[in-house]
Amino acid sequence: MTEQADWPALAYEEWAPTKKTLHLVTQMIGKAKLAMLPSQPEWLHARLMLDGHGFATGPLPHRSRVVTMGVDVFTSTLWMRCSDGRGAEVPLGPDRCVADIWDGFGAALTRLGLDLDLWEKPQEVADVTPFSRNTLDCTLVPEQAQRFHRILCSTSAVFEEFRAPFFGRSGVQFWWGGFDLAVLLFSGRKVPAPTDRGYIAQYDLDAEHLNAGLWAGDDTAPQPGFYAYVAPRPAGCETASIEPGYASWVEEMGEWLMPYEAVRTCADPRRAILDFLGAAYRVATTLGDWDAEAHEYARPPAPRRG
Repeated sequence: MTEQADWPALAYEEWAPTKKTLHLVTQMIGKAKLAMLPSQPEWLHARLMLDGHGFATGPLPHRSRVVTMGVDVFTSTLWMRCSDGRGAEVPLGPDRCVADIWDGFGAALTRLGLDLDLWEKPQEVADVTPFSRNTLDCTLVPEQAQRFHRILCSTSAVFEEFRAPFFGRSGVQFWWGGFDLAVLLFSGRKVPAPTDRGYIAQYDLDAEHLNAGLWAGDDTAPQPGFYAYVAPRPAGCETASIEPGYASWVEEMGEWLMPYEAVRTCADPRRAILDFLGAAYRVATTLGDWDAEAHEYARPPAPRRG
C-alpha cells in the first residue's frame, strides 16, 4: 500500500453524515460494554478497540458466556458473537434511522438472552436525543467509513511504536464518547480529582497521565487533527518546545494540536507523529517531573538460535 493510501484525505464536510452514524452506533456497543464490565480507573473498561474490519468491544462476560460486539465498516453491520455459538447482525443501512438501528440492537440482544440495562442517551455529542426517538437518517457510505478506518489503523501502528519503550501502564484505545483514537501513558501517581468538571472528567483526571490522539472533527470544529496534553497541566507547558513546526499550543483547549492535513501531506507522516508525541512526553518528564529513567523499558535481547 502506498504512503498516500495509508494517510488519505479526511475532509469533515465530505463524510460528516457517515461520521455521525458511526459515532452513534459505536456509542451503542460502548454502552453495552459499560453495562457488562465492572468499573476500571480512568474509564478504561469503556474503551473500544480497532479490529481488522472496524471497531470491537473485546470479550465481555455475561454469566457463563463471553460476548463480543463490534461495528464492521466493510459489511455495514453491527454484530454480536457469543461463546455458545450464537450471534446476530444488525444492518446499518440503507434507509434506516438511528431509532431503527437501536430497535434492531435491542431485539438482537433479547434473542441472544442478553438482558442489559442500557442508557439510551448519547454522550459527548451536541444532539442528545435518546436513540429510540432519534429519526436522524443513518447515512453510511462504506468507502468513507473504510477510509477513516484505514487512517485509524495507520495511526494505531505509530501509537503502538511510541508507547513500546514506556515502562508503566499504557494503551491504545478508541473512545466512543469523543470518537477519537488515543494513546495514554500513566506515571503511576494518583492526583486529586477535579471538582469543577463534569461527571466523566472527574473520574478521567484522577491519575497523572499523558493523553494524545487523533480526533475526527465535528460540526463546531471541523478540522481533524492530533492532540496531546499532560494532566495535571505542568506550569509552562504552553511555551514549551513542540514538534513539528505546524503543531502548536491552543490555550482554549489546554492542549497541543497538529492538523491532520499537515501530517498526511508531509514527507514522513509517521515521523511527524512520533516527533509530536515525543515532544509531549519530554514535557511530562521535565516540566511534569515524571521520572524518565524509571519509565524506560529495556527490551529483552533477541533469544539465541540453535
